[in-house]
Amino acid sequence: MNESTPPQSESRKSGSVFGILAVCVVCAVVVIILGVKVHSLSAQAADAQGQLAQAKSDAAQAQSDLDKAKAATAPLQAQVDQAASRQAALQSQLDQATSRLAGFQAEASQLQAAKAQSADLQSQLEKANSRTADLERQLKQANDGSAQLLAQLDQARSHSMDLQSRLQKAEADLAKLDPLVQKARHLPVLTAFDKATWNVFAVKPVFMLRIVSLCSDPLDVHITIVHGVGTRTQSGTIASGSTLNVDKLESGDKVTVESEGFDPVNLTVQ
Repeated sequence: MNESTPPQSESRKSGSVFGILAVCVVCAVVVIILGVKVHSLSAQAADAQGQLAQAKSDAAQAQSDLDKAKAATAPLQAQVDQAASRQAALQSQLDQATSRLAGFQAEASQLQAAKAQSADLQSQLEKANSRTADLERQLKQANDGSAQLLAQLDQARSHSMDLQSRLQKAEADLAKLDPLVQKARHLPVLTAFDKATWNVFAVKPVFMLRIVSLCSDPLDVHITIVHGVGTRTQSGTIASGSTLNVDKLESGDKVTVESEGFDPVNLTVQ
């Protein structure tokens, strides 16, 4: 067992050496890489530093240019302000001119309306003058006609007075003739009631009406007898001087004798 131990120790030592060498190699590689990165970062930092310096220079130049521009802009701003002031003044004048133009346009429109109204009034005046002339002509004709009408009126009044006189005379003559007319319309008959003697047993007295014609011609008569609520009629023709009898009448009966062309005769039996 003691004879086999040394080879294992040697192998372990060899492995440790190789491990250390590997670690050293790795560290060297890392160092190299880091060196490269540091060099790159240094180069970038130097470049950035240069760019920063250039930026600062450019900023200073820009500030100088800005100051110069501001100095040059002040007169331009004054000119701009003056131009704006002049523009405001011109705008005010333009507004005034526009307002005056609107007023002129309104006045022109009113003038046109006035001209149109004047033309219309002129037309109406011409029509009125024509109408007046026509009315004057009609008035002259009416005056001429009025004179003729007055003459005709005088004639009519004279004729009316003559007719009035004739009418009064005719009324007077008619008044004289009226009794004759009334007499002529009187039914030419004589009437009389006689109590009947042939019916002695009647409860109420019975009468008979005798109608005697005084007319020279035969007289047609129509007789209506009203007895209480009943009515009966009788007709006949009476020769001149003859008599027509109406019998079976009672006290209180209403008898009407009529003939064409004459006034009726109304009688009451009593």
